[in-house]
Amino acid sequence: MGLFGFLQYLRLKFLISSLRLLVQLVAPLPVPKPDLVLRIPSRDKGRTIKANVYNPSGEPGSARGPHPVLINFFGSGFALQYHGADEPFCRFIATKTSHVVLDVQYRVAPENPFPAAVNDAEDAVKYVLSHPDEYLISHVSLSGFSSGGTLALVNSTLFPHGTFQSLVGFYPSPSMAGDPATRKAPVPGRERPSFWTKVFREAYIRDKDARDPRISPVFADTTNFPQEMLIFTADHDVSATDMEALAERIKTDGHASGRNLVLRRMEDCDHGFDKNKKRENQMEAGRRAYAQVAVFLNRLEGESG
Repeated sequence: MGLFGFLQYLRLKFLISSLRLLVQLVAPLPVPKPDLVLRIPSRDKGRTIKANVYNPSGEPGSARGPHPVLINFFGSGFALQYHGADEPFCRFIATKTSHVVLDVQYRVAPENPFPAAVNDAEDAVKYVLSHPDEYLISHVSLSGFSSGGTLALVNSTLFPHGTFQSLVGFYPSPSMAGDPATRKAPVPGRERPSFWTKVFREAYIRDKDARDPRISPVFADTTNFPQEMLIFTADHDVSATDMEALAERIKTDGHASGRNLVLRRMEDCDHGFDKNKKRENQMEAGRRAYAQVAVFLNRLEGESG
């Protein structure tokens, strides 16, 4: 890293660290209470990847016998430390379905730019697939929120088609190419300034090509995505336009193979609607979305059972 790169890193580190501190002071996350904390071996020698485990039985320790598994990735902008924010979703799915839910912590920027997050997510999937005595590896699904949804989309294309039973995405952003200030929500009204989006992208991508499918899954081969997909977008989310366009391409390209992609835009909702405690309509939309995910996963288990 040259002098310019080092000064760039210091600037990003200051901005993002300040925001992390502000978030922690204003809206601290409750301490997660998983049934088990798993330490998954990383490809990087000497480190592990933390995953909070939620068992379908709700009992401490490992679930009995191999179960279907949902691997979840939290939203972070690839920069914020939000692991644990999805615990209500993870616990709901573990309670309402037969799935073990692994909520995976991945590294974030600027300390760990691309491809650190992708590598951690991929390593978590490989761990699950290598433990058929613990997980029903023919019934592995991915889910994610915001950038975690982007990670789910990316990781679904890194493995042979058919590896994953399904994918669930909450307001993912499938493209980091182009100027974020030019993005428009499907229903204008509450767009946020693009400053932090630009900072997060700069911290995560650095000098890499944003058109790399591992960064922007909108550039991936659509035939690689799972056969069953459930995607939630939101009226006032600027990420929704790109995601909805990608969803239409996936449905069109997968028509001959019978791909089933359900796209649901949540009315009068923002990015992160399920965590917006200031707006009851958005929290209610989140509850409806969680319930739909449970129905979706249970249907797949019923069809394959």
